[in-house]
Amino acid sequence: MSSTVVLTQIEHQADCLDDNESEEYREADLIVFDSCSKGIGIKICGGCSRDGREVNGIFIKRILPGGLADQDGRLQQGDEILSVNGESFQGITNDRAVAILRQASASNHVEMAIARDDQSKYVCQ
Repeated sequence: MSSTVVLTQIEHQADCLDDNESEEYREADLIVFDSCSKGIGIKICGGCSRDGREVNGIFIKRILPGGLADQDGRLQQGDEILSVNGESFQGITNDRAVAILRQASASNHVEMAIARDDQSKYVCQ
């Protein structure tokens, strides 16, 4: 199952005395996998550095041949993962992202919001 969702991120502008807020809209695809207890067959890269100085998104580095994602065909190399099962991937380390993906796969149900827009910057080598 796949559907398109619009994610909203509200930025609070701390420098303003009034309660001005700016909203940023981002289109994302919601991809759902069931029967995925053996994993979905992706390698990821990116993430925040542990000291917080370097902030990058989490991206799909590779789709493993023969894996669930490969057979399904909806995920692509370079997709930015925005959330998994409602848990945001913004500002997290690679290790944390791996742990969230493993936990979601173990639950046998993965809902993954991914983006393929101009904001997505594939930074993996």
